[in-house]
Amino acid sequence: MIFSSYVFIFAFLPAVLLGFYVLRIFGQNTLAKVFLLLGSLFFYAFWEVKYLAILLFSIIVNYGIATYMLKQYARNFGGG
Repeated sequence: MIFSSYVFIFAFLPAVLLGFYVLRIFGQNTLAKVFLLLGSLFFYAFWEVKYLAILLFSIIVNYGIATYMLKQYARNFGGG
């Protein structure tokens, strides 16, 4: 699926936006973010499933690096 395809414009995008905003309206902000994350992963997996593992690995590594950096900042500068 590409951004200019009819499937994306008329099916995927409206479904994801509707789901996201409906969840937000009902106060389910965390669930809305998870829904958006899963929608994004589905979008990339729809193109080529084998790249989903690379994307998930990248997300996990980046999260780990950011967590480490925040801990170092807090230790060095007395934050939270």
